[in-house]
Amino acid sequence: MILIDYLYYQFTNFYKYFEKDGTHKASGIILTCGMLCWNLIFLIIILDNYFNVNLGPKNKYFLLIYCLPIILLIGLRYWKYTSYEEIDKKIKSFSKNKRIVWDVLLILYVIISLPLFIGFASYFGGSK
Repeated sequence: MILIDYLYYQFTNFYKYFEKDGTHKASGIILTCGMLCWNLIFLIIILDNYFNVNLGPKNKYFLLIYCLPIILLIGLRYWKYTSYEEIDKKIKSFSKNKRIVWDVLLILYVIISLPLFIGFASYFGGSK
């Protein structure tokens, strides 16, 4: 299992308690894709502005095209091949220590990626 599976599992569990109509799986997929796309865009912007790699396009909206493979692959994986129930069964078979390690890794990933992205966006947006 990879960190993305655990990220999807936790996002889906979060929405499972709020959405009683069965759309919690779609919300988990959307949030997982969003988090990965934000990280990809952040990496492209960092590489373009500070390392002069010229990876990104001149128009900022074309950066969303780079996210299409992520959206397609994650959506296909969790709708077609790997279900929430399979991941749930696999995670429930983990030992308590292993679940704690996965939780810590997930919290670190979210804490590092979201505020870092938002802080950089505000810095970069304010400097232009």
